[in-house]
Amino acid sequence: MSKGGKPEGQLGRIYRSVRSAFISNKTIDPAQASEIAPATGATAATAAVVTISTVPASAASAVPAPSASELINEGLRQRQLTGTAAARPYFERAAQLEPNSHVPWFMLGNVASELGDLDAAVAHYSHARDLNPSDHVIRYNLGLNHLWRGYIDMAIEELRAACSLNSSHVQAQSSHIMALHSSDRVSPEEIDVATREWGARFSLEHPASVLPAVRAGAEHAERLRVGFVSGDFRTHSVAHFFEPILSARDRGAFSYALYSNQHAQDAVTQRLRSYVDDWRETWRLTDDALIELIRNDRIDILVDLSGHTADNRLAVFARRAAPVQVTYLGYPSSTGLATMDYRITDAVTDPPVPADAWHCERLLRLPDTQWCFRPFGTPAAPGPLPASEAGFVTFGSFNNLTKASDTLLACWVQILLALPTAHLRLTRVRSAQRAAEIVTLFERSGVAAERIECVVYAKDPPYGQQFAGIDIALDNYPYNGVTTTCETLYLGVPVVSLYGRNGVSRSGLSLLGALGLGELATSIPEQYVEIAVALAGDQARLEQLRSSLRARFEKSSLRDEKRFAVNFEALLRTAWRQHLEHAR
Repeated sequence: MSKGGKPEGQLGRIYRSVRSAFISNKTIDPAQASEIAPATGATAATAAVVTISTVPASAASAVPAPSASELINEGLRQRQLTGTAAARPYFERAAQLEPNSHVPWFMLGNVASELGDLDAAVAHYSHARDLNPSDHVIRYNLGLNHLWRGYIDMAIEELRAACSLNSSHVQAQSSHIMALHSSDRVSPEEIDVATREWGARFSLEHPASVLPAVRAGAEHAERLRVGFVSGDFRTHSVAHFFEPILSARDRGAFSYALYSNQHAQDAVTQRLRSYVDDWRETWRLTDDALIELIRNDRIDILVDLSGHTADNRLAVFARRAAPVQVTYLGYPSSTGLATMDYRITDAVTDPPVPADAWHCERLLRLPDTQWCFRPFGTPAAPGPLPASEAGFVTFGSFNNLTKASDTLLACWVQILLALPTAHLRLTRVRSAQRAAEIVTLFERSGVAAERIECVVYAKDPPYGQQFAGIDIALDNYPYNGVTTTCETLYLGVPVVSLYGRNGVSRSGLSLLGALGLGELATSIPEQYVEIAVALAGDQARLEQLRSSLRARFEKSSLRDEKRFAVNFEALLRTAWRQHLEHAR
């Protein structure tokens, strides 16, 4: 799912799982530092580490210079006291003292990555990898930073190496599977094979327990107990689509419990909590403790909202925490788990043929699209068509460059060649190197560099303002947007989408179809170009779409929260009924 205007972006959800090897309550041994399991996202803490002693000035000449190990530990201490940037000089001095040790270079990569300088991070991680190519954590961090920069092939190569070096490194396995979805060189069949192979290994490491017994009276219960597990109960893409279900749910027929696997909370968290019967803080719980809690809560249906993204608890689902287990929303594909009974989707995104064959789960399909979107706040109404004032059409891409494949870039080049005055704005650019390469690609094809605007990703603008000045949005391929597409359309900007065969590449088709705009989606790259060029040349239609898209959106199934909640809960009932029939 696309993250649109949210921090981290769509794929960012899974990638915040590891940023460094700064470990709490430990002194780092440089010989082992990069082999330590990295810390998790914002929960990472730095340590009380070895401190370089302070000595009187008169005795300073007798004190030997600090070793690389001491410098690294002092860098960690400074990071804890002052911030990430304060650690850099200590790691740089350690690298000068021991240039052939991978540890200081790995630490420098961590600092650069945390500070958002991904190009520098990759340079440091690459050097650390060359010094110690068998370290799976180095390869993993390098792969993630390649992915965030938009280098899909290199990301897949490094993540695959990390998986080969340590088959038990769960984050690397999930990140590798996710990265495969962003490549236009990897087929759905290959993704299916990789996912099933992962599931088979993971299930051996986390074997399912005896199927939990149906609670007494549940067979005829009027009120089913449903639990939702996620690390995204906050300002996040998932909340856009989950809040409509919670607010419109049938309280008489279902009891809802949320199991929050992330400590970060905000105003959205408080809203979500207000809708449900039970709220559980689970981010500190072990798998055993969480399973025990879920069973003590007597949950009938447990819903996973994360899949292979960050803060998931797939091990809990692998071990069968509840009688019926369902995955939905946060991840666009099969989890690979035999113990995940169902996945909720729709017939456009995942048509029975071939989608059923690419899933371990049985697919339950909603009658409309699989999403119901609630914007955060009330974005301003769309203003006049930007092209009317600028004198030229401006295309925009609002997804992370992670999703910009070679196939897509070739289409964008052809669009600008066909429209000599048109401009293209690329937002959420996290790598100056990647941006420069893309601009060079356009220049070599005959498109002047001044027609390409690369907006550096630093901090998201106020909600909705990233779409200002854009006439037409270009969806990404093969990983289509979802949140981004909904936000874009809601702000009056039409979206042109290229779709493929598997669900991750068909969300644009589903969303546009729900608005009666299926003609803006195609599976043929040449037609993608033609649709964009034709739309750019029809100012009257652009103006009509800009003025009517929000009303069209409001009247569609994408905003009918009551209907959506009824249909969603009907699928939960279907899953429960099928479970009882199978049990008999």
